Amino acid sequence: MRYKKCIFNWSGGKDSALALYHCLQKPDLEIKYLVTTVNDAMNRISMHGVREELLIEQAESIGIPLYQIRLPEMPGMKEYDDTMRLHMDKFVAEGITHAIFGDIFLEDLKA
Repeated sequence: MRYKKCIFNWSGGKDSALALYHCLQKPDLEIKYLVTTVNDAMNRISMHGVREELLIEQAESIGIPLYQIRLPEMPGMKEYDDTMRLHMDKFVAEGITHAIFGDIFLEDLKA
């Protein structure tokens, strides 16, 4: 069986948890990292404000390595894009070919 090497964009929320559950049922997906953007000033998940300590506990209990992308409190779009590109290039260099999102209500991400 050929595996798709993936990162899973983890927000720590219920939609993310449900999407991850479904992905873990698919034997052709190999999820290498739970990727989360963290507000560097507040040490909280950028999307939901969950504390970093809880984020770490979530990843440990799931058993998938956590990969944090640290962002300043109010990054501009260029800074955000440059930071994300740096990390995505690292993933590509590791052979990761897919990114999974659990934002089930965002039409642009579904597309």
